[in-house]
Amino acid sequence: MHVIDLTHDIQNGMMIYPGDPEIAIMEGLTHERDYCHVDQLHLNSHLGTHIDAPFHFLPEGKPIHAFPAEAFVRRGVAIDLRHKKAREIITAEDLHSACLVPGCAVVLVTGWYRLFGMDDYLKHPYLSKEAAEYLVEQGVSVVAVDFLNVDQTMGEDWDAHNVLLSNEIFIVENLNHTFALDFEKNYLFSFLPLKIIGTDGSPIRAVAIED
Repeated sequence: MHVIDLTHDIQNGMMIYPGDPEIAIMEGLTHERDYCHVDQLHLNSHLGTHIDAPFHFLPEGKPIHAFPAEAFVRRGVAIDLRHKKAREIITAEDLHSACLVPGCAVVLVTGWYRLFGMDDYLKHPYLSKEAAEYLVEQGVSVVAVDFLNVDQTMGEDWDAHNVLLSNEIFIVENLNHTFALDFEKNYLFSFLPLKIIGTDGSPIRAVAIED
């Protein structure tokens, strides 16, 4: 079994979505002062590699804890979108080459993860409303991307989020190392979140398992 880690490191000072709460990892207990070491973690629910639940955009949408664990572990494929340029729209036609089946996960590979932490990371490609609707029509369960936002960052529209989450399709953002994926292979993806009651999303340890 081969496991590919698709997760960005979590650390103080890391890049966050503009306007989101800052991260702070601090010592709570220490070996020198206490009987063991325990850190305090102040993380927002969309820090680094993370997953969105419907409640993220929909007031009546389900929070992350309302879904069973198996909902976050899905077979799926990666789609080659390495030709996409800064702020270029990903269209429905860009997705037609993939063999998508109901319940699968789809990972959109642009290579934008290599710019994580840089200003140009904000200029990522993004999904059109029609592309999101196409993925709904195909019955996918998870849409995962190696950039900051399925919609245009600092834009005025949130069409992709609204289309996907209103159909209870999870969104995974900020994947890392997606160039390690083979576009010809089928993987078992795990996007398991923390089981936090009532929240709209969670940082995850995203992996692709090749068995």
